[in-house]
Amino acid sequence: MLNTLTPIGSALRIPETLDEDQSYFRADKPKHLADAIDYYKTHGYVVMRGLISRELCVKVRSVFDASVRGTKLPMLRQKNMRYERNTFDANGFVDNPIFNLQDIGSGQLATFRNAVLDVLTHKVGALATAALLGCDKSMMIQSMFFEAPAGTWAHQDSYYQDSASGLGQCVAGWFALEDIDAGSGRLYICPGSHRVVPVLRNEREYNFATGHAAYQRAVLAMIRLYGLSFTAPYLAAGDVLFWNSLTIHGSLPASRVGVSRASLTAHYLRDGDAMLQFHSRIRGQATMTYNGMRIGLLHDQDRLFNRIVRTVAFRMPRPYMTARTLALRGLLAKQSLQRVIAGLRGAEMVQQPPSVTPKGSV
Repeated sequence: MLNTLTPIGSALRIPETLDEDQSYFRADKPKHLADAIDYYKTHGYVVMRGLISRELCVKVRSVFDASVRGTKLPMLRQKNMRYERNTFDANGFVDNPIFNLQDIGSGQLATFRNAVLDVLTHKVGALATAALLGCDKSMMIQSMFFEAPAGTWAHQDSYYQDSASGLGQCVAGWFALEDIDAGSGRLYICPGSHRVVPVLRNEREYNFATGHAAYQRAVLAMIRLYGLSFTAPYLAAGDVLFWNSLTIHGSLPASRVGVSRASLTAHYLRDGDAMLQFHSRIRGQATMTYNGMRIGLLHDQDRLFNRIVRTVAFRMPRPYMTARTLALRGLLAKQSLQRVIAGLRGAEMVQQPPSVTPKGSV
């Protein structure tokens, strides 16, 4: 076990090996899927062992090394939503994670995109995501690739995106592409938090445009208030950790030098559901189909307009981000005002006495 601290300063023991962790559930055992669903509903997360073959994991990493590591092509990044070229940490690992790999398009990095989608739309994974969502078929709306440790703050995914059909109707998966070292910045979960912690809505003092830091502090306060525990499961290459969009989670900072955490993250909805973004708007997405699964596209680089946006955003990052921030502030302010007005109208309806028709009226 590796001994470390959680984001609130409590002690956390991280399993170094499979023997030090729970066995969880095997993807190749049919009965395990039903048990995994029950576990997921109770704890807000579940680990499926061996869901993806090691061969597919090796393929993604090999194609990444051959075609992506040395590319000069700007790509959208998870940590700041900017179009950037690869940057590297002191160990030579890419430290600006790639956002929405399905948007890469059919150009020079299509082989990498397809290798990633072979993992994220794998038939066994598709079966698992649909089962966790309680539907016949799932669709993917978002994806990310990580190599260097990330150190992500505690949050509920719902703050950023969820299902328009109901909060908590989105499932995410962390797909290990290698045996994830205990000191490489493991993903952690607060079990049961999806059932007890109220949703911190993306509005007012917690809105993403101006109150993101306040939101991060509020999540930590909720963890303390509800006395939540932490777990950081062991994942071998091919294992997948699934969690609910209302489950508090994040990733730890690296505590060892020279270790990577090659992995993919993806978010899934019921096929036919729409993505709710920032608790404020239904975000329309074009779609493609891969291995029989529908996949949402937001910045599809096969479209000329999106390639022009990428070029402008890369060459003029400050004006682009300023414009993006102002647009986001306007959107969140508008949606917040509309909710206030709707609430006031609802209150008026409650207070308004029912109309009475005088006797003898017709």
